[in-house]
Amino acid sequence: MYVGAIPRIADPEKFFAVAQEVLAGLPEGVTINQILPSTDGTSCVCLWTSPSVQVVRKIVDGASEGLAVNEFFEISADQAVGLK
Repeated sequence: MYVGAIPRIADPEKFFAVAQEVLAGLPEGVTINQILPSTDGTSCVCLWTSPSVQVVRKIVDGASEGLAVNEFFEISADQAVGLK
């Protein structure tokens, strides 16, 4: 399934440094397809492929504790534009 994540980032420099470390060791079956940061780095939209929203939530919330407040949702692949 596709999962969307929207982090609201308090410390962009630390957040994106931690993100690079986490992305290098993702579990099997989980991929990050896109990271689309705002120009000031305080928010971004991330597109994941994962078995569930909960898997992405565990990865992102665990890595970004104290650095961001995150929102997660399952993406409707049937209604998405440009996903397939």
